[in-house]
Amino acid sequence: MHVHVIENGPGNVVDVINFCSDACHQDYCASHPDLTYGGWNGCHEGGDCTEFCAECGVVCGGTLECECQANNVVINRIPREHGEKCEHGNWLQLPANHPALT
Repeated sequence: MHVHVIENGPGNVVDVINFCSDACHQDYCASHPDLTYGGWNGCHEGGDCTEFCAECGVVCGGTLECECQANNVVINRIPREHGEKCEHGNWLQLPANHPALT
């Protein structure tokens, strides 16, 4: 998982934005003028919930809800209007209008 760290001072982390890849990280920063891409920042583990890429919406880390999410290795997807769920009803890719994709 790649992350973009937002600080409000040296070492004061106020937000972390998750991405499936460096390409999605770069695209996200390019479309958000208030953010500056600071270079490759990958190889992070997620937290205690499923994490989704803020750019394309695919599962990118964290605690997965089922094995389908672990096998979802497609990154840099084009966001889909309705997203994609697995056979167990868990998100593989969030819908394009999901609040997490802002």
